[in-house]
Amino acid sequence: MKILESKIYSIINYFINNIQNKTDNIRKKSFFLINIDLFILASFLLTYLTSIFCSTELIGIISLLPIMLVVLKVFISKGEKIELDHCNFYILIYLLICFITNFTSSMPIQSLYGFMKTFIYISFYFALCQFLKTNKKRITALICFICVLVSFESIVGIFQNIFGVESISTWQDTSYVNPEDVISRVYGTLKPYNPNLLGGYLIAGVSCVIGVFSLLLAKIKKNKWNRYIIIPSFIAIFISFLAIFLTGCRGAYVALFTMILAYIIASFRIVFFDIDIEKLKLIWKSAFAVFCTSAVGFLALNHAIFQRLMSIFILRGDSSTSFRINVYNSAVQMFQDNWLYGIGVGNKVFREIYGLYMLSGFDALSCYCVFLEMAVESGILSLIAYILFLYVLLSSAIKCFIISKELSDKILLTVGFAAIIGVMVHGFVDTIYFRPQVQYIFWTMAAIITVLVRDNKVEE
Repeated sequence: MKILESKIYSIINYFINNIQNKTDNIRKKSFFLINIDLFILASFLLTYLTSIFCSTELIGIISLLPIMLVVLKVFISKGEKIELDHCNFYILIYLLICFITNFTSSMPIQSLYGFMKTFIYISFYFALCQFLKTNKKRITALICFICVLVSFESIVGIFQNIFGVESISTWQDTSYVNPEDVISRVYGTLKPYNPNLLGGYLIAGVSCVIGVFSLLLAKIKKNKWNRYIIIPSFIAIFISFLAIFLTGCRGAYVALFTMILAYIIASFRIVFFDIDIEKLKLIWKSAFAVFCTSAVGFLALNHAIFQRLMSIFILRGDSSTSFRINVYNSAVQMFQDNWLYGIGVGNKVFREIYGLYMLSGFDALSCYCVFLEMAVESGILSLIAYILFLYVLLSSAIKCFIISKELSDKILLTVGFAAIIGVMVHGFVDTIYFRPQVQYIFWTMAAIITVLVRDNKVEE
């Protein structure tokens, strides 16, 4: 199998190399082509920026720009080669199965529309992998930019809570809640306006906020300017956490706790095994005690948020949870009837087919569970391929974290790992994962892990 893969790569790269030889003179005479890396970076940043203001369709169009620029770079820059990591093999299988589903769906046109969105998201991931392969130092720039955007959305959310906003989402059952405990759920600037979408976006991006603080802390002795930035970065973590709670998104609450646990384990490993300085161990223990005390105190003092969190456990007693259970039951029946090929890709197909299965009188946009959604849309094989992709990606991140000697690499791996875990945990009870605002950050985190794992393998 490896010999066959090597032959395929050789043929593809031989073809690319021939084109590079012919276009090399053109590249040397063009200011744009010589500095194409800067334009590619700017186009990625533009995608993140527009995702917090623009509609889904416009974000998708803008995201094509970095993809096309990376493809152009591959064909004009000598030394650029196409490589496929093991985890990427499974995501290509997933994409192929989704493509086949278009031909088996009873609604092929609508399914093709959904597939094209999936294709753009995964192409964005591959483009970022290709770009970062020779621009590893740009990872920090990406994370810092996402950190700024997440901080901005968090501030907007806090201001919405302070001054009050019109209720956009009615998914808060107030029948069992005291009027003073009803949360004014914030939704930021993301379109379509939805507290759950903001919660998902913040979950995907808050890992970058923590990552920036960690990178500044790790290099505080080497760079005196870090001392002036570290306090604002710590405040950014606090406001991001607060904004997540103000969304009232319970799936985001659970995801945040999971991400915090990942950071605690990673920091414990670094402090007690990699650095092994007694003074640092005492600082870590003190910080951990302060954090746990602060978390308990925050929930104790904020009764409305605590009640919102506890409503997870009343199941059918909450109308939102009850609605989701009804959708899950219907989705399972849809999967049983279409377990091999699925019904077709995208929520356009789902909404039409769901009408034949729904148990309640309310329409549903999706399954409200990422993994169930994948199984319903494109069958069991696509779900297996996607889970294998996640398993290989995350397990390789853990192995790389353990063997890496660079503290910055360990921090960046933790940033990517925590973000992906957070999105997937949230995805168990919601499908905001399929929104571009979340998708582009998610695939950025996946690309960062892929590049760092590849880079450490080369060094090894």
